[in-house]
Parts: sequence; C-alpha cells; structure tokens
Amino acid sequence: MTPFKLVRKIGRMLRGGAGNKEIFLGALCGILIGFNPTAGLTLALAILITLLLNANIGFTLLGIALGKVLSLILAPLSFHTGFFLIHRIGLEGLYSLLVNAPVTALMDLDVYAMTGGLPYAVIIGIAFGKFMSSLVTKIREQMIRAGENEKVGKLAGNKFAKLLMWLVFGKQKVSTSDVLAKQSPLLRKSGLILVSSVAVIALLLQFFLLDLALKKGVQTAISSKTGAEVNIGKADLSLAEGELELEGLQVTDPDKLTHNLIQIDHLTADVSISDLLRRSCTIDRLAISVLQSDVPRSHPGKLLVKETEEDVESAQEDLPGKALDEYLVKAADWKKYGEEAYDYLKKRKANAEAVAKGEKVKTTTRSAAADASKSGYLKAAADLTSVRPAWIVRRVEVSDVRLGGQPPHKLEGSELSSHPELNGLPTTLTMTPANSTEPAVKLVLRFDDPAALHEIAVNLNNISISDVVKTGDQLNIEDGRADVTIDGKFSADAIDAPFTILAHDLKTDNETLNQLKSIKLSGRLSGSLIAPRVRVDIGDNLKNAVTDAAKAKAKEAAKDQIDQALQGEEAEELKSKARETLKGLF
Repeated sequence: MTPFKLVRKIGRMLRGGAGNKEIFLGALCGILIGFNPTAGLTLALAILITLLLNANIGFTLLGIALGKVLSLILAPLSFHTGFFLIHRIGLEGLYSLLVNAPVTALMDLDVYAMTGGLPYAVIIGIAFGKFMSSLVTKIREQMIRAGENEKVGKLAGNKFAKLLMWLVFGKQKVSTSDVLAKQSPLLRKSGLILVSSVAVIALLLQFFLLDLALKKGVQTAISSKTGAEVNIGKADLSLAEGELELEGLQVTDPDKLTHNLIQIDHLTADVSISDLLRRSCTIDRLAISVLQSDVPRSHPGKLLVKETEEDVESAQEDLPGKALDEYLVKAADWKKYGEEAYDYLKKRKANAEAVAKGEKVKTTTRSAAADASKSGYLKAAADLTSVRPAWIVRRVEVSDVRLGGQPPHKLEGSELSSHPELNGLPTTLTMTPANSTEPAVKLVLRFDDPAALHEIAVNLNNISISDVVKTGDQLNIEDGRADVTIDGKFSADAIDAPFTILAHDLKTDNETLNQLKSIKLSGRLSGSLIAPRVRVDIGDNLKNAVTDAAKAKAKEAAKDQIDQALQGEEAEELKSKARETLKGLF
C-alpha cells in the first residue's frame, strides 16, 4: 500500500460512515483474530463471526495487526495463563471433554496460548475498541466545530481546499454530523449471505487446496518435533477413498544439516476420515517403499528450533561394568537417543499406571515449559487425550529399509500410536533381512501392562566393527566383522540384556589376535537408558581361542625348526649312516 493510499484510508476511517458500534466491533474482532495462535477452526469461526457482525473492516484490519504484535510479545504470559486455566483450577476435565469431542477437537483448545491468550485478547480488544471509537468521535466532533467556524468555512470553500479534502478523505456521501448520530445495528444486513458465501468459498478452496494444506501440516508437525527443515515433494489426500499419499519426504538431521535424518521415497496410508473430525488419525495400513537414513541432501537444511540441553543426573555411575562411551565410537549419539527414549518411556509408563488406576497423570510446569522451549510458546499444547490415542497405525510395512550402510531390510510393525497405554495392545516392530525370514531385530513395547517389561531381541550378522568399536591407543583395528545376539528385557529405569559377540576376520596391529579365527565374548547390558553399563566376561571361550592360536603358532614354529635341522650337515651325516645301516640289515 502506497503512503497516499494509507493516508486516504485513515482519512476515510475518520470521516467515513462507520458508527461507534461498527468501529468498536471492528477493533474488538480484529484483536481477537490477531491473538489467535493457530490457523484452525477457532480462527475460521472468528472471521465468520466478524463478517456476520456489523464490524468495520478497516478497523478490523488495524486490530488484527495490533493483536498479532501483542500476541507475540505476550506469548510467554499467555502460555503460563493457559497452563493455569487448564491444569490448576479444576477445568482440565472440561477441556479434555472438548478436546476429545467431534468438531470442538478442531478448535485447538489444548494449545496453552489459545486458552491463555483469550482473556487478554478480550480485555485488550474491548479497551482498544472503546479507545478507537472514542478517539474517532472526538476527531469528528472537532471537525464539525471547525466546519461551523466562519473562517474555517470560507477556507473550506476554496477549490484547493476542497481538492485537498477529497484527496485525503475521498468523497463523503453522509455528513459527519449524521455519522455521529447514526445508530448502527449489531448484525450486518447482508451478514448471513456474506458468511454463507465465505463458508462456501472456504470449502471450495479447502477442497482445491487440501493437498497444499496437508503438505504444510505434515511439514509443520514433523519439524516441531525435530526442530529442523522438512521437505515433501508431493502430498495427496483423497477424502472419498480415505487414502493418504506422500512422496519425497525428507527430514533434515538437526545435528548434521547436510544430511537427512529420515528419507522416504513413497508412503501410502488408509485413513479414517470420520476420526479426523475428532482431530485423531486412525491408519489401518501404512506402507512405505524405501526408507533411508543419513542421506546427503542436495542443499543443507535449516535449523528451525534449537533444543536446550539439560544436564541429566544419574545414579547409575556406581553400577559394575564400564560406561558405554568406553566401547563405542558414537557413544554420545547413543546416549542422546537413550535420554530421549528414557523420557518417552517414563512418560508413557506414568500414563499407563494412571490409566490402570482410572486416573490421569498430572502435567507439571517444568514438563510443559520443556515442550514450549522446543515447539515455541504459541504452539505448546496440553496432553488432554483421555479415551483414545491422538493417532494410531494398526499395521506398518516398509519394504526397503537402508540404515547405516546395512543391506536392505524389511520393517513390519503393529499398533503404533501416540498414546499406546490407551490402545490396550502391545506395540511390536520387527526388522528382517530382505533375503531371510528370521528377524534381525524384534522389539515389543508393553505399555498395555504397566507391570510388564519391554522386550528386545537382536540377531545381527557380519557387522563391520572397525568404525564402531573404540579400542584406545593399545590396539588398532583395521578391519573385522562381528555377529551380535541380544535377548533381554528393559524399562526406563532398568536394563537386563545378556549379549553374545562373535568377532571374526580380524585385522589388527596385534599378531596374536590376527591368529585367532574368532573371538566369542559374552556379557550383559545393565543400568538404565540414561547411563547404561557394559560388563564383558572374558571366560573360557577367549582363553580357548588364544590357546588354540598359540598351539597352531607353536606347531608352525616347530615345523620350521625341523625343516631347518633336516637341511643341516649333521642331518646329512645322520641320513648316510641310516642308509648304511638299512643296507646291512637287508
């Protein structure tokens, strides 16, 4: 908008035909729209109500601009106010009912800034509406008094003055005095027609722009969790058939922006459309063609949210065995994943125990603030799901999984959900080599029973260990392979996972180890997910392997010595005497 148009717009607003009620309603509705933190059903209803009321559009736009600025400034205050209203004054049950009900589930009432920002929006909106209506009224009264002044009247009759007034205020159909005396109705005469037209247009745009909205929604949902850029090549949702299709999904690794944390070529899902009205997603079957990790990007991704790191106190340092970082090169990454898994398992177990007792776990200010630090104050939401998971996938099938340079695997899963404790069935995941029927990894999460331990079974063969195992300065492993077997149980606070490692084809700077055909090590992984401990039992297997290698080396050395002795002068003399003796006998 050019400066001239802006000045003329303001002039028309001041001198134009909008009455006090229209100005007040426009300013109030604008503030309410501007304070809205999400682009959901609540925002759509606010816009439709504004169109239905006899609100001046100019002051509405002014209120939207002011409301949006104030909503950003007051975001922390709105967040904490929303937390107080939902969790601290006994209204959590009511909000939970609304969040889980059809249609109202789409209003984002679980977003803290939505609930907490509403009181401030109403108070500021009323104050701003009264201020603007009062200000415009005073300006108009001053304009009427000035017009009644004889000198000002003569000046206003000047052609140049009339031209200037027209440029600033435009053509006025109603006199300023008539505008002050005007009694505006509460509802717009053509409001119902206008609202119906806008609703139809919105539905048509939603139909034609549904794929774009879906693409944006998926990108926003994933990036809010990972804190990094998410790209989608194609998104398609068929409401008639209930089928979701995504192509070219790339999730940037927040720790390595030049690579993708996850990359999916093609994804299809059978979606229950009726559940979408409850803001839940039920997928009977999720099929993925190719899933890869650590894939280089064509251009570096963007870091959207920088996660705050917190020191985690651990009481596991006194446990027997060595820490994980004494064995693994990428122990820091594993520790990070372990901490994330720990937080997830603790939260889900607490919820499962509460569900078993017919209760709901209480949300703490600290946990809510931690979520807000990741997603932002305007997006942080309360976990009010009470009767069903927010999303659930009955079956997952990934035909081609390529992780960490390993050969292709097939991934199958069942009963994956946002709140597995509400599903009542265990969650299972199995990873099977493409050319085998025996699972390489099997994981069973027992959130359906708070007393049950989760299960993990691993059977991986021919893993490269040169870039994985940390050996220090005493040994350099150039190459080597290992077969790993794990069969254990775990929870957030405890791990009991016996393991066996069969190392073979070793190439090191230690000749004794190079002589070994294989080394079989047994051990146990214990402690917690935050501070896992590793105990390795050298045992008789390694001793026997070293003994066999030593015997083989001794035999080779003895054979060389015998050969050398047989080729010496004393050996030739002895062989001659033996021949003479044999001739005498025969």
